[in-house]
Amino acid sequence: MTITAQIDAAARKHQCTASAKKLKNGQQNQYNIDCVVCDSGDNPVVIVDIKYIRYKKHNRDKGSWLCTAHYNLRKSYPTIRKSIAVLFGRWSAPSKSLMRNFGIDIYEIPFDRVVSVLAARGVAFDWQEKDAATPAQAWSRFQALPYEAQQGIGDELSAMVLPDVLSSVEKTLKTDIRTVARTVREVEVLLKTTNDEFILQAHSSVRDAINSLLPLLTDKPDIGPFPR
Repeated sequence: MTITAQIDAAARKHQCTASAKKLKNGQQNQYNIDCVVCDSGDNPVVIVDIKYIRYKKHNRDKGSWLCTAHYNLRKSYPTIRKSIAVLFGRWSAPSKSLMRNFGIDIYEIPFDRVVSVLAARGVAFDWQEKDAATPAQAWSRFQALPYEAQQGIGDELSAMVLPDVLSSVEKTLKTDIRTVARTVREVEVLLKTTNDEFILQAHSSVRDAINSLLPLLTDKPDIGPFPR
């Protein structure tokens, strides 16, 4: 059973469903998300992406995509309360740190684990980037495996993180935010000027955020050297 199918089974216990979905942000940019848990009103509550990376040179592109997609969707859908990435392969520490800074919970299956699970089925998976022969041989070997064995590879790999992923999703779904006290941890103020500037400020309290905007309470033809 796939990770998405297992999340769906867990979500249904809480009158929710999970499936792959296309979600649009406020600018109508569309993102294909591997697994979106929706409540009974079809509002997204948890978003989960499952990403594999083989070569570290792709970390920046794939890591940045996850950060951008999940951040933009959370801004567009205030019902989203959890953002998760299930990572297979060679993910760098800076890339994972960036994702965590964007509020993404990470569950990782290391590349060495992928290699060992496939090797146990006679499939070589640890080849050099410019090696053209081994990948073809590995693919032929994988295709020759019985369907049950192919499915077993995915099940064995996902078992490494699945209990924690399901626990995180269920904890989010069973938490009634109407009865849980919430306080403001940080306020971000983003100003867009007529010169196409973006001025972003982060504040630890609502009071500080309001005080930073006080110079702008009256309309001005020029905001001048507004503090950054």
